[in-house]
Amino acid sequence: MDTLNTRSSLPFGPRSVAIAFSLLCVFLLLPTAGADARLFKKTAVVMGTEFEVSLHASDKAKADAAFDAALEEMVRIEGEMSEWMEGTPVYAINKSAGRAPVRVSAELYKVISAAQTVSALSGGAFDISWASMRGLWSFAEGAERLPSAKEVAERLPLVDYREVLLDDAKKSVFVRKVGAMIGLGAIAKGYGVDMAMKRIVKLGIKDALVRAGGDMRVQGTDNGRPWEVGIRHPREKQRHIAKLGLTNISISTSGDYERFFIKHGVLYHHIMDPKTGYPGVRSQSVTVLAPDTMTSDALSTALFVMGPAEGLALVGRLKGIEAIIIDASGKVHTSAGITINNP
Repeated sequence: MDTLNTRSSLPFGPRSVAIAFSLLCVFLLLPTAGADARLFKKTAVVMGTEFEVSLHASDKAKADAAFDAALEEMVRIEGEMSEWMEGTPVYAINKSAGRAPVRVSAELYKVISAAQTVSALSGGAFDISWASMRGLWSFAEGAERLPSAKEVAERLPLVDYREVLLDDAKKSVFVRKVGAMIGLGAIAKGYGVDMAMKRIVKLGIKDALVRAGGDMRVQGTDNGRPWEVGIRHPREKQRHIAKLGLTNISISTSGDYERFFIKHGVLYHHIMDPKTGYPGVRSQSVTVLAPDTMTSDALSTALFVMGPAEGLALVGRLKGIEAIIIDASGKVHTSAGITINNP
């Protein structure tokens, strides 16, 4: 993974991001209708989340072509990297768990390798073999499921990123334990955003924003100004904590308020700690700024589980990465390159 390394080898330095903000959940604040006729926005649903493209183009036909290309790329990547869809390479890897390695495309191998790098850097706080717990938890409205301690204990030994073996020469992936599975939901979406933006730029559009759920890439400007991003309060949905201007950067947020249920007064959310089999308890939200969205996506999950002390220590070793961690009590913690006004 090119961008996950030490401060000396990543593409930009620790002080290249100077932003004053508090944040939990990222969403786009667009100009009012008619403010700029060259700004176009379209949305769709892909990879189980809302997909949004906002861009400046000379006419609607060019904007539509760019949106179609971006959506096509997201659909393509979902077909390559989903563990849910029968027939995908990841589905094949899981079917062959404990039996044989599976050769994959260079693209899929790159994403799985990146995931393994984040796992090693975070000491297993990020782990694609978390998919081995699939089916125990459900956060679907009306179908919430809290597993028993016995169910979690029986399945937890299958979760171990070190049992996912990669062969660089053969470009193969082998999940060594029978019954174990991998899932790329916390990294493939970010990668998809990166590739969707590349398709847009290839069409000659320089100013665009691509968002899939909490993962966002901004390129160029919004009519000569940085793209304005608003930050929602973690516990007050309609309250804006801050606004910030961004350009040529990726930003991802992982929060405990995205998919959750409350039972017996306890909030259970979808960001799991691979070491316990239960939701992470050290954070309410984590936002990561990075050179690419694949990196920000994976790291936001890892840091959420790690919490502020361990998480910011890791960020301090990574060039080009900045983070804001809101801990379980609601206190805001930031990396060295970020200043927060009125936290």
